[in-house]
Formats: sequence, C-alpha cells, structure tokens
Amino acid sequence: MTPISQSTEHLDPNRLSAFIDRELSLTEQQGIEQHLTNCHVCALRALSATQLKTATARAGQRFAPPPEALARLTAHLHSEQNKLEQKKTPAPMHSVRPLIWTALAAALLLAVSLFGWRQFHPTDTLVTELLDQHLATLSTAAVPQVISTDRHTVKPWFQGRLPFSFNLPEATALPADTTLKGADLAFLNGQPAALLLFTIHKHEVSVFLTQRSTSPTSGILKDTRAGFTIHTATTPDLRIIAVSDVNPTDLDSLLAVLVQAQKTA
Repeated sequence: MTPISQSTEHLDPNRLSAFIDRELSLTEQQGIEQHLTNCHVCALRALSATQLKTATARAGQRFAPPPEALARLTAHLHSEQNKLEQKKTPAPMHSVRPLIWTALAAALLLAVSLFGWRQFHPTDTLVTELLDQHLATLSTAAVPQVISTDRHTVKPWFQGRLPFSFNLPEATALPADTTLKGADLAFLNGQPAALLLFTIHKHEVSVFLTQRSTSPTSGILKDTRAGFTIHTATTPDLRIIAVSDVNPTDLDSLLAVLVQAQKTA
C-alpha cells in the first residue's frame, strides 16, 4: 500500500477504523501514526472515532447480566419446567391427533390473550423492564454515570436531564446499613427516570423515580419475580419503584425514607 501523503490528503473512514482496531500491518500503523502527528483534521477524527468505539463497547457490556443472576434465573426456569413435566401423563395413540389440534388452538388463544394482556396490563411489561434494568446494574461491567455517596453530588447531576426534580435524604436519615452508591439516567416505558443505586446489608437495590403524571403504571406495584421484590411508593408528584432481592421490609423502609424526603422544602 502506498504511503500516506502528509499534505492535504486525509484518511478515509474505513482505513481510520482499521487503524483504531489495530487491523493493519505494522508498517501501515506506523505510517498512519506519522500522518496523525502532522494532520490536525485526521487526528480529531481518530480521537472522535476512538471515543465512539469505546462508548459503544462499554454500552454493550453494561447490560450483560452477572453469572449469579443468570444462575438464579436458570434455576427458577428449571424448577418451573420440572413442575410442568410432573403434571404430564402419557396420552393414548388414538388421541394424539385431537391433542395436536387442541394444543394448536390453545397456543393461538394464548397468543391472542397475551397480546390483549400487554395492551391492557402494561404493568407486566413494566415488571420485565424493571428486572432487566436491575440485572444490568448487577453486572461487574456496569459503571453508573455518577459514583458518589453524597446527595449533594448525585441530585445536581440530574438537573437538565429530567423534566422533574426530587430530594434525597441525608445519609444519617437512611435506614440502618443502607448506603447510596451512585445514580444513572434510565428510561421506563420510554419516559426518563432517575435511577438511584443503594446497598442494604450488601444487597444491591435499584430505585427508579418517575414523574407520576407520565408514569407507566397508575397503581401501587408489588410483585416478586425470580427472587426479586418490586415495591412502589408515591408522592403527589413522583412514583418511586424499588427493586432488590433484599428483605421486603427493608425495601419498604428505604421507600418510606425517600417519600419523607420529598416533603422537605
């Protein structure tokens, strides 16, 4: 390959990408490095492309669930499968064809029912979304955008990022053995939400704060899925949803403190 001119000739995007990914020969890599030292435009493009690749890779790792979470979910699915298999009884050969048609009809009915359920019961979809986002925070590769135990650092970070505001309690007001770890910006049902990260007795807790007028659910959400508890509290302006595998009583204690903090002027 011909060497790069050090005049006004710039690197094409494909070659620049190959350079960043270290896919070129040593001679070509050195030639481009020399070019970047003399071409300000290409140097800026290389920096921008490198930052984009890094951010994309970090985002891809962010939502990789940790092994312990996958193990818990796998065990739960195996348990449910075993229960179903225990209920099965062998069917006579002469009844196989009617059973097939019955199964097809049941599957069709189930599909229609699920479609209607998701339309008129958005909370089920919300529970799945909450669990997915909480599992993502458990990943060892997940790094929140704000890492701090100081409410005066966490709260101001959300200014301009959310269409609403909220208060955080003093560290001394939190329940025993409860610590604020950091925060992130999240989305629930397409609406922006503040994601607060706590620990309670070394259990990870995700707390989502959404604007009540645009909240994806209007009721008090309480659910337990695969060992995780989801509880909700409300204020006149906010809906606060907590997800964790900690004792539900401890989860409610944290929610109560967060609700009380919203009453502070």
